[in-house]
Amino acid sequence: MNIHDKGESTLPPHFAVILDQPAIGPEWKSWLVHELALRGVLLGLDGTIEDHGVLIGFYQFLEQAEAEQALQTMNVKVEALDCPWMGPIRGAIGWVRAGLQEDLLGSFLPVLVRLSRGPFVRTADSAFYAPVRKIAFSVENVVKKYGFGDGEDLLDIPGDYLEHACDEVQAVLEHAGLEAQVSLIETAHNPLRIRGPALQDGKEASSDVLRELTVTLWAYDWRLLQDASFW
Repeated sequence: MNIHDKGESTLPPHFAVILDQPAIGPEWKSWLVHELALRGVLLGLDGTIEDHGVLIGFYQFLEQAEAEQALQTMNVKVEALDCPWMGPIRGAIGWVRAGLQEDLLGSFLPVLVRLSRGPFVRTADSAFYAPVRKIAFSVENVVKKYGFGDGEDLLDIPGDYLEHACDEVQAVLEHAGLEAQVSLIETAHNPLRIRGPALQDGKEASSDVLRELTVTLWAYDWRLLQDASFW
């Protein structure tokens, strides 16, 4: 079955833009197929998407020029191109579901958010979500084991991203007159933490003080997976 059997448009109903990353190398499509397969999602040579052997959809690759033209035509801004840890557009992958939308939301789409990092676009009306964007977080996240969405909101990329995030939070605390040391810890949860209490005028700062402070970080925005109307 061909993806175009689901509609007349030359573009699939939804597509996600793939931004360059150090791990991709020269062949972004092979990289994407491999990374998805590691997580149990198989892109078949016949255009099928399978989750642990169950057919859940059909896919189509868009080359770089085709992806860029589609974005320009639909006036979709790639916000993440302003992120210092993101590279240029490599291409895109489009898809159509084979059964329930929940099948894609349960496996393929969450993985694709992490791998693509470019916008997810709905072709019919040019609606889109930016899965990586600047987000204002409460500084209170740094005192919580499950802060920053249990660490899931923070970008999982090589380089100095987490160190930069640590410095940003530290700067907000110092600007507010708080004494605290923000550090990175090895954990399966939130890695951005304060060791000990934050002090204000020599006394432990209340949770309200930390809650009202905000720090802006490049991060994952998972709302697209919760917006049923987008799909």
